[in-house]
Amino acid sequence: MAMSSPSEKPDQFLVGGGVPECLKPGYVNRRKFLGAAGLTAAGVIIGAPKSEAAFFGLMGDKPVPGIPHAWIQAKGSDVTRYARYIQSLNLRNITPRMVLAPHFKSRGGVANSLPPKTYWRKLGPTLKLIDSIVSRIGSPLKEIASAYRSPSYNRAVGGRTKSYHMQNMACDIKFHGVSTYHVAAAAKELRSQGLYRGGVGRYSAFVHVDTRGINVDW
Repeated sequence: MAMSSPSEKPDQFLVGGGVPECLKPGYVNRRKFLGAAGLTAAGVIIGAPKSEAAFFGLMGDKPVPGIPHAWIQAKGSDVTRYARYIQSLNLRNITPRMVLAPHFKSRGGVANSLPPKTYWRKLGPTLKLIDSIVSRIGSPLKEIASAYRSPSYNRAVGGRTKSYHMQNMACDIKFHGVSTYHVAAAAKELRSQGLYRGGVGRYSAFVHVDTRGINVDW
């Protein structure tokens, strides 16, 4: 179980970017489609990761739309490579920039970092879950407030010592005009349908979701 601080703030880099699917014309009927598709479609959404060879084939330096050059200057070419991995997940409602933004936050002089490369694919199931939550709710995702946290950054923000953020399996999410109660309810509904097994934590400003493999609520 992991805790996040509502006061965790981004640095000078903007959060978000790109055009998520839920903001494009014709999105309004997507919820109905997903409801009709049922659990079979959900199983496809949270499918198995690509092979090791295919995964490392993605890790080139080709620019990814929406990723500021300043981010690459700050943390190196792995910013682009991680963004390309996220891009390969074919998420409908989440841009690589949304996912990467929390890695450029700092607290008390302690800067966050990108996850180790061996952890990159651990976030895939959680991002696919969030993508499904956005589709279920029918409202655009405002921000991924927290994703991976380095151990030092996790301590700086007051996270739990065994936080799933440090394993790159958890995200804290915020929505435009949707209460955390309804976001958490949507996450639990998808879980009850067998889409995933993991934690759902409701806070006043955001909802924590992870794919740890066991169901936990708080």
